[in-house]
Amino acid sequence: MTNKLDQYTDVLTRLLQEAIACTPQEWIRGTLTIDCDGVKINYKLKNDGQPGVASISEGLRDLIDELYVRMADQGDAWVQATLSFFHENSSWKYNVDFEYVKAVAESEDGVAPPEEKPKWKFWQ
Repeated sequence: MTNKLDQYTDVLTRLLQEAIACTPQEWIRGTLTIDCDGVKINYKLKNDGQPGVASISEGLRDLIDELYVRMADQGDAWVQATLSFFHENSSWKYNVDFEYVKAVAESEDGVAPPEEKPKWKFWQ
């Protein structure tokens, strides 16, 4: 049985490698938060516990766009993605979490709203 995220592993791996490259060298963890309203994508790369400021590269912007477009093309358009990463035992580990639009209550015409997409968590 394959994980639904397997088809995005290549872009997720490149995205996280670029996010790590955009952080100050002393950071051992960070969080990339991506918000999308279907038209505009906003993102931030932070670590509140360590000094220094991350710099968003053009490559990171391109990978964020690639991830959203690829997932949306497969019917997996999300409103927020949170990619948390941390250094442990000389390697980087990460968690990916996607949030989808919440289903609205059934309308007055009796038509059920679209089914809510599941929330994914992915550790590697």
